[in-house]
Amino acid sequence: MTFIRRVRIKKKSTTKYRVAVVVGDDVDNNLVNTVEVSLPTVEGQPIPSTNLMKLPLRVTKENGNKRYVFADLEFSDDAVNFAYDTFCTMKDEENQPIGAPLETKIEVADDGDSRVRSARISQKSAEEFRLRVVVIGDSEDDVQEVNVSFADFSGPAPMPENLVLKNPTIKEGRKIFKDSTLSFEEPEAAADESYFLVIELIDNQGLSLGSSEYTVIVEGLEEE
Repeated sequence: MTFIRRVRIKKKSTTKYRVAVVVGDDVDNNLVNTVEVSLPTVEGQPIPSTNLMKLPLRVTKENGNKRYVFADLEFSDDAVNFAYDTFCTMKDEENQPIGAPLETKIEVADDGDSRVRSARISQKSAEEFRLRVVVIGDSEDDVQEVNVSFADFSGPAPMPENLVLKNPTIKEGRKIFKDSTLSFEEPEAAADESYFLVIELIDNQGLSLGSSEYTVIVEGLEEE
């Protein structure tokens, strides 16, 4: 049965916030065309620029999850750490509701874990690409690995869509995680395309330490 897996509101810049809804078990039936999110105003809290958003489909993941995104939400003041009761309704192509609305309280989150300094994808050969993530401020040596998921993209599909980066190089207090197994369905078309990454830091117990979201532009081969 098709259902809403999770709802998130994250601050992406000084003024912009992203609303994302993940829908599960809809790949075979393909019923959900959009997701409507109602965000009521709460007295004494930052006021949203709109109380009703229609989220279009942005990407279908390998695991069958479908991600719907609205990236133009604003608030009258910084809304990070404020909680809002949201109402999410899946809609079909005729704008008719699918199932009962999901009511859930969402706390607006900041962009992510500040320990992630940078993320980069660079082409190394005709079919090989390197993913590089730099982690800083890990004085307690907590970060043992980095999980990277491709949540949204405009170019050819990455292969794979989820990577685990281990055994970092440590240089001047920075942990540099690299992976060179990344490729794309059409490697020749990946350069200069935009990819939205979710980067999660993992400790030595396999537990999450926090996550960040990054938009990365693929760097093509250097011309000789």
